[in-house]
Formats: sequence, C-alpha cells, structure tokens
Amino acid sequence: MNSREQGREFGRAARQGRDVAAITFAHLAQTEALDDVTITENYDLFPVWDDNWTGRAGSIVQDDGQLFRSIHNIGAGQNTKPSTTPSMWARIGNPAEEWPEWIQPIGAHDAYQMGDKVTHNGRRWISTHNGNVWQPGVFGWAEQT
Repeated sequence: MNSREQGREFGRAARQGRDVAAITFAHLAQTEALDDVTITENYDLFPVWDDNWTGRAGSIVQDDGQLFRSIHNIGAGQNTKPSTTPSMWARIGNPAEEWPEWIQPIGAHDAYQMGDKVTHNGRRWISTHNGNVWQPGVFGWAEQT
C-alpha cells in the first residue's frame, strides 16, 4: 500500500470513528443518559424532523431551531410537527437561554422542577416546587425582580 492509499484508509477510518461516536452519542441522548445541556450543545447530530419521520419514544429531532424528544412511539400516519404538538413531543431546552419562555406542561414528563427559570408575560419566575405544572403567578412560582 502506497502513502496515498494509506492516507485514504486513515481518512476512511477517521470518518467511520466519527460516525460511530455520533451514533453512540445519539443513543445515549435518547435513553436520557445525557443531560439537556450536553444534548443541545451537539444539536447538529440529530435529524431534522419531516412529515415522513417515524421513531420510538425518546427519539430526538430538530424542528424550528429547537430540539424535541418524542413522548410516544410514532408510526406511519401518527407523525405531527414537534413545535406545535406538545402532547407528542417535549422541547429540550437551550442552555444559552437562561430565562426561556414558559410553556404549559401537559404532564409529569415536561413539568418544571424546583429552581427552573422561565419568562412569562414579560416577568421572570423561578419554580418553587418539583412537578410544577401551574402557570407562573398562580401557584408554585416566585417572581424575580
């Protein structure tokens, strides 16, 4: 094998290693072995959602500049746009956004935890309870001034 062939072989091996690492990372993210900050820092490793997407509960996709985790197994004919269907998808937060906009949780899988920060109606709030599904200003939130 000449040096040019060796270079090609090393390049191919490096690409394969990178592909294996990306697949391993996606698997760890989808089984919730990684935290949301680590997941969002590697946004580009996840597929862009489209109308033909199917997958298992826990699968992660990109949609409208955000990452979403499927709550249910999604088969043919069941697929819905993640950014508009919170009953099927949970948004994975952006770590660069310290005070993200509050989104109404629909269950335990996306409820706010104690210490979570949100913005709601132009005001900043911190959750004072785990499993918080209430709107800020109603119950379970402390306003930050």
